[in-house]
Amino acid sequence: YHRRVPKAVAHLHVGKTHITFSLNTSCIKTARLKRDRYNGQLAIQMQSALSPERETFKKHLLVADEYAEGIKDVNSGLFYDDFFPRNPIAHAAYRQVAYGEMNHPYTYTIKEALSSLLARKTSLSDDTKQKLNSSLKRFLTFMGVNDIDLQDIDKKSVVAYVEHLGDEYAHGTIAAHLSRLKSIWTHAFQLGEISIKQSPFEDHDLSPYKSGASQRKQLFSTEQLRKVLSDCPDEVKPLVKLGLYTGARISELCNANVEVVEGIKCLVVQKGKTDSAARYIPLVKQVANLPLPLKMDHKAAGRTFSRFKVSHITDDSTRSFHSLRNHFITAGQRTEGLSEFDVAYVAGHKTGTTMSFGHYARHDVKRLKQTVDSVAAQIEKEWDIKNY
Repeated sequence: YHRRVPKAVAHLHVGKTHITFSLNTSCIKTARLKRDRYNGQLAIQMQSALSPERETFKKHLLVADEYAEGIKDVNSGLFYDDFFPRNPIAHAAYRQVAYGEMNHPYTYTIKEALSSLLARKTSLSDDTKQKLNSSLKRFLTFMGVNDIDLQDIDKKSVVAYVEHLGDEYAHGTIAAHLSRLKSIWTHAFQLGEISIKQSPFEDHDLSPYKSGASQRKQLFSTEQLRKVLSDCPDEVKPLVKLGLYTGARISELCNANVEVVEGIKCLVVQKGKTDSAARYIPLVKQVANLPLPLKMDHKAAGRTFSRFKVSHITDDSTRSFHSLRNHFITAGQRTEGLSEFDVAYVAGHKTGTTMSFGHYARHDVKRLKQTVDSVAAQIEKEWDIKNY
C-alpha cells in the first residue's frame, strides 16, 4: 500500500510524506480488498480530523499555558526558544496566552465546537447527533474544506449555501440544516470560544422556498443571462450552456450519458428527482461542441456556480442555476406551434395521465429534436444571446 499522506491527517503521520506498508498477500483480489478497507478507515479519519494547523496550535497552547507567564518575567531565566520553535503557529499560541491576542488563523473550529457540544449534551438522542453531524458534513462539503475556523464563516458564504440547498430541498429541510449549524455556533459562544453572538446561520430569508408562488425561481434578466454565459467559471461553462438548452436539472446534467438514437445525438437521463426524470433529450446545435458526457460532481459544480452567481450576478435567492430550466420552459411556452406534451417530456415533467401513455408510450425522438430546436431559437430571440 502506498499513497501520499492526506493533508487533513498529516498530524497523525509526523515526518512522513507517504503512507507505505505491506498488505501481506500475493493475491491481487485480497490486496484490493485490504486497500479499500484501509482507504475507508483513512476517509473516516479525514472526516473527523480537525485542521492539522489547529491540532498543532492546540499542542503549543498546552505548553504556553504552563510557561508563557514565566517567559514574560525577565527575571525568571526562561526564554521563548527553550519551549517553542520559531514558527507562526507556536508564536500565535504563545501570544494568545501571554498577551490575549486572538487575531490569528488558528482559532476555534466548527468541528471542535460540534465535538464539544456532543460531549457536553449527553441527553441528545442518537438521531439528533446523527443529524448534527450530517448537517455539518454537508456544509463543509459545500465550502470545500475539511474544517473551518468559526470566525472565518461569513454571511455571504451561508447565503450561497442556502441557495445551493434551495435547488434540491424545500423550506423545512433548509431551515433544519441552518438551525443545527446555528446551535453549534451558539454552543461555542456560550463556552467563550468566540466573542460574536450573532450567528451567520440565522436571519435568512427562506420565503422563496415555502410552498406557493413565492417558491418559484425567477428568470435572469437579459444582461444577467449574458453575464452568466460569458463570465461563469470555465469548469462549469459547459454545464451552464447545457442547462439553458436542455432545461434539465443540475444533477441530471452532471450524471447523464450521451447516445445516438435514430441518428440523433441525445442526452440520456437515467434517473432524477421524479419518476418522469428518465428521458432522452435531443441536443441542439448550440451545444454540439461541448465535451459530453460531463460526468461531474453536481454538488461541487453547484457550489462553484452559486458562489459565482452571488459574487458577480445577484444575491437574489430566487435566481439560481435552476433559473436556466425556467428559461427553457418559458421559451417553450412562448414558441408558437409547440406541444406542451413534448416540452414537458424534455423538461422531465409528468406527461401521460394513463398507464398506457404514462408508462408504455415512447416519444418520437425526431419530433422532440424539432421541439428543442424551436425552443433554442426562441431562447436566442427572447434574450438576445445568439453570440454568447
